[in-house]
Amino acid sequence: MVFGSGGRRRAFLAGVAGAATATAGCLGNVRNLLGRQGVDQLSLSIATLPASEDPYAVRIATRLADNLRASGIETMVDPVRPDVLFRDILINQDFDLYVARYPSHGAPDELRSMLYSPYAEESGWQNPFGFTDLTLDDLLDQQRSTEGADRIGMIHEIQRRVVREQPFTVVCFPDHLGAVRDDRFDGWPPGGPGRPPDYFRLHRVGSETTLQLLLGNDRITRNRNPIAVEYRNQGKFTGLLYDPLVWPGREDVEASPDPIPWLARTVAWEGDETLSATVQVRETPWHDGEPVTAEDVAFTYEFLGDTSLGEFETPVPTPWRRGRVSLVDATDVLDDRRIRIAFTTRNRSVARRALVVPILPRHIWRERTDPADIAGIELGGPTTQALVASNEAAVGSGPLQFVDGDAGESLSLEAFPDHFLYTGRNENIPDRLSEERPFDRIEFTVAPSHDAVVQILSDDGADAAADGLRASVVPRIVRDDDVSLTTRATASFYHIGYNCRRAPLVDPNFRRTIARHIDRETAVLDSLEGYGIPSEAPLKGQWVPDNLLWDGEANLPFFGTDGEFDEEAAMEAFQEAGYQYDGDRLIRRETT
Repeated sequence: MVFGSGGRRRAFLAGVAGAATATAGCLGNVRNLLGRQGVDQLSLSIATLPASEDPYAVRIATRLADNLRASGIETMVDPVRPDVLFRDILINQDFDLYVARYPSHGAPDELRSMLYSPYAEESGWQNPFGFTDLTLDDLLDQQRSTEGADRIGMIHEIQRRVVREQPFTVVCFPDHLGAVRDDRFDGWPPGGPGRPPDYFRLHRVGSETTLQLLLGNDRITRNRNPIAVEYRNQGKFTGLLYDPLVWPGREDVEASPDPIPWLARTVAWEGDETLSATVQVRETPWHDGEPVTAEDVAFTYEFLGDTSLGEFETPVPTPWRRGRVSLVDATDVLDDRRIRIAFTTRNRSVARRALVVPILPRHIWRERTDPADIAGIELGGPTTQALVASNEAAVGSGPLQFVDGDAGESLSLEAFPDHFLYTGRNENIPDRLSEERPFDRIEFTVAPSHDAVVQILSDDGADAAADGLRASVVPRIVRDDDVSLTTRATASFYHIGYNCRRAPLVDPNFRRTIARHIDRETAVLDSLEGYGIPSEAPLKGQWVPDNLLWDGEANLPFFGTDGEFDEEAAMEAFQEAGYQYDGDRLIRRETT
């Protein structure tokens, strides 16, 4: 029974109490009835970043919370700093909903990492929602070994199932906004420097050899661990310190027509039904002078698959790049310079994703397999020192090496003179990346705000913003003749994530109804100030089925028009999904 007001409920309870006094033999039944009628208003918390870190995310979260409150759900927005947010979501799995940016590269195989049921209790970006769907698991496995039109059709079906089940709700793809000067360095890519190869496409103008860059996010100054998931998103800064075997020619490694051999001098693909590749590793040292060998490559894949190296009862895989590592079936070291890698897929474009992981020095990271404890982490299983080490004085093989850092303030990197880019051992690397070194040093400085970034650039105190800027500073940039606005489309997307381990979020009908509380067009216009593209699909281009291409209205349409929320329609939808109201409160029943 549902009560329309507190008065009606009190009258009912008073009547029941009177009946109980008169009919003592029915007391047990009365207690049962009272126990079944206990109700509380349903409450949800939306975790996100504070406005100082990501104003877009907190605006989306705030608008969602306002609409959920109008629907009768007690809703709180909980903005917390990035390391806490991602530790709660990705490691502790302690959240109801969250709003954040998913660090996508646009590769369809990323969906397997996001949604694969066996990853539901692991840490990291692999299935942080705790979502399980065996039919979807089969599709996610099959797409790895399918090619051409068949694979495109399979990716279409996967996304249709995602939209139907709503383990997460895609909101939009934001544009990446950057600001640069070109009086000391030019050749900036759209949006400013993004992936590590972008830095080596720059050209020096004049005699300045230090590149001065501004940071809005200070995580790289505090932690330089390439597998610390609460500090990393796309690894664009640690990628300057740690080389992968291959860099994709563009963001989507699967679609890239020109992958760049990097630490791998050559990659020779072999086989059809069973795919493998023989990789020749370049002759180059680690930053501490030890030689990079094929053993380091083999160690990296084994270590990322289990950072305890078999010391714990259950493996402790990396919480970051887990999907890429799962593409490797086995490795076989042939000699110091050559390794054969066998893959779990026969699709070469998918297998190539496994080659874009940071190669780690065995002599350093094999000492980090011991158990570790850290405040704030409440794992159901063990963790290792490798996952929590701050790795401040990072030792990689990358073109830049760590020099100095001040947590929360700055980071200094210098060109590593023995890197293969600078020693002539750069066969098969495009000339535009291996020409004269554009700088000898990079100084990263944390700016107190995005407005401060623009002011420092305007005052000629730096060369570019190293990470994205918010749309609110665009007018200041375009008015300054010495500073240029530069933009690029991104594969990353803002989304609402649901903890499918918790009631009522375990119910897809409940999630589907929540998804209708956000107006994507309004989110882009108001929250992102127009710098983005609405979407309900997590991929772009050929990977999106026709019925999910954005045409102004989602398959799960917003409750309302032009951002104006229709609370009556939302309440009716919750009731149709089997939920009940006490007056204007959506209720959670408690049994005793």
